[in-house]
Amino acid sequence: MKKFKFKTRMQWGWFKAALIGTGLAVLLTPALGRSLGITNVALKQDNHSAKKESANKENPVSSLLGNISFGSKVKVIINGDIVALAKSEEAGAAAFKEARLAYNKQGVRILDIDVEYEEVDKEKDADRIKGMRVLKDEALTDKILASLETYEDKDKELAYTMRIDDYTVTVDSMENLVAVLEQAQGQYDTENRFQVNLVEPQGQNVQMYEVGVSEKEADSTEESKETSESAANEASEESQTDDTENVTSEEEQTTSQQDATETGGVTMLPSTKVGLTGKNSDEQAASNEENSDEKPASGEENSDEKENEQDEEKSEEDSEKKEDKKEQESNSEVAAQAANDGVKYVGFSENIQVMQTYVDKSQIKDKETTYTEITEQKDEPDIYVVEPGDYLDLIAKKNNMTVEQIKELNPGIESDENLYYDDRLNVTVPTAAVQILVKKQETYEEAYYEDVVYEDDADMYIGETEVVQEGTEGKHIVTDLVTYKNDIESDREQLEENVEVAAVAQIVKRGTKSKPTYMYPVTNWNVTSNFGYRWGRLHAGTDVGVPVGTTVRASRAGKVITAGWVGGYGNCVMIDHGDGVWTVYGHLSEFSTSVGSYVEQGEQIALSGNTGRSTGPHLHFEIRVNGSATDATPYLEGTAN
Repeated sequence: MKKFKFKTRMQWGWFKAALIGTGLAVLLTPALGRSLGITNVALKQDNHSAKKESANKENPVSSLLGNISFGSKVKVIINGDIVALAKSEEAGAAAFKEARLAYNKQGVRILDIDVEYEEVDKEKDADRIKGMRVLKDEALTDKILASLETYEDKDKELAYTMRIDDYTVTVDSMENLVAVLEQAQGQYDTENRFQVNLVEPQGQNVQMYEVGVSEKEADSTEESKETSESAANEASEESQTDDTENVTSEEEQTTSQQDATETGGVTMLPSTKVGLTGKNSDEQAASNEENSDEKPASGEENSDEKENEQDEEKSEEDSEKKEDKKEQESNSEVAAQAANDGVKYVGFSENIQVMQTYVDKSQIKDKETTYTEITEQKDEPDIYVVEPGDYLDLIAKKNNMTVEQIKELNPGIESDENLYYDDRLNVTVPTAAVQILVKKQETYEEAYYEDVVYEDDADMYIGETEVVQEGTEGKHIVTDLVTYKNDIESDREQLEENVEVAAVAQIVKRGTKSKPTYMYPVTNWNVTSNFGYRWGRLHAGTDVGVPVGTTVRASRAGKVITAGWVGGYGNCVMIDHGDGVWTVYGHLSEFSTSVGSYVEQGEQIALSGNTGRSTGPHLHFEIRVNGSATDATPYLEGTAN
């Protein structure tokens, strides 16, 4: 009996084990198949909807087991709402990225969202995550994708934003945007040779275009070329006609002279011009009659005078012919070199980008408004560098400003006496958001001069000159590539030069001997501390209050012997003037010269600063005579002995 019971229990145990094993196999087979890549026919389909349908039909028990997550859980939070649970922050972020890409498959759509990933707090989040379970892979992506519809900003409209440096404008359509650019560019492309292009960079989710300009195909410019050739042929025909008329005129002149010589009894003096009409003809006829009355018609003396005058006239005619021939040859050379002249490019000087975007209706502008905005010129700040020969009125005209505006932007500039070469002045320049860049090849003949050659003379004072050799004018044919920005020349590059007559440079001696005169080293001489004793010690120079960066100039010409750090002077420049006198410039911020350089009086040597032993921005200026510091004021005022 005991034996039977034991056997029965063993059989019953094996039966239960087999039953449980079969049940587990049925439940776990689908999940195991997905993890190993073994799927049924429905799961192998590429269509996303078929995958979801198959997933929905799977055993709920296996789905539950497949999504069991041990350890911490992570909340995917969008704008404060928990939209899904993930097994980790990395899994949540990856699923959100896939969802965002799927959301934009039909075009970029604006979402006003803030995404966060936080670990679940079982006590605090119990109510908020009730009924939610941890999702993985595709299920997590689908859950996040479904929630994105809630946060779409439906008040936005698709538009195109054009960025030009720091300026942006938004247009409703790509067609209108291109039309605006073509309208701006077309004002300068009078032959309609160039077209606006939009190039889309590869590998970007956002539609971004680069604006460029290229020359149209040859067929589109063939008509203008034919027109140009036709005009050239007409000009050639006119030239040939003129030449024929000239030959005829010369033949008539020769015949007339022969007739006058062969006329018996009366000798006719040839006129200086043949074929004149109007007043000149009448005057010449009257002159001929007077000469005929005064001079006998016969005799050796009249014959000699006639021959002399004929020789002189012939010489003048020959000279005129040579000059005409030389001029024609010169014009021919210019024409040959200018064969390829003309517009080479009409485009935009700025980098222009166009981006597809979604914006409020209020931000979108129509075509006319956009064109007005991008072409309207506004005053922009700029810097003008003073050139030799400049004065306030000229600088104002160069920058389309008034003298008062120049003074207002540059405190301290009250008259032309305040201007120095290489000074930087604040100015305003009228500038549009879009500036049209035009490149033209231009050929011209002009007179030119070689640069003056200077020979230094140590026996002459600075400012004294003597011309050793006079220069002569030359003539050359030049071809340049000229760049214009909105009709204003911005660059010029010489492509070719053919010298017809070489210029000779003027040679001038100039003195290098420094005059014993001194000038104030900075503009606006505002003395804050004079030369003399203070606090029981000698203050060896004169302190002048100036902002950091003020131009410091050589008070007198000489050789730079120090340009570096000198103890309490900080950054310091010392100049030896060759007669036992030094000038010293202390507390500088930057140097514009170096040791060993020879500087002219008034030449920039540094910028003022606040270096060394200094209590504030200023220039320390001193004069040393034979090594001893002395008061600089008499030297600057010209009263020193």
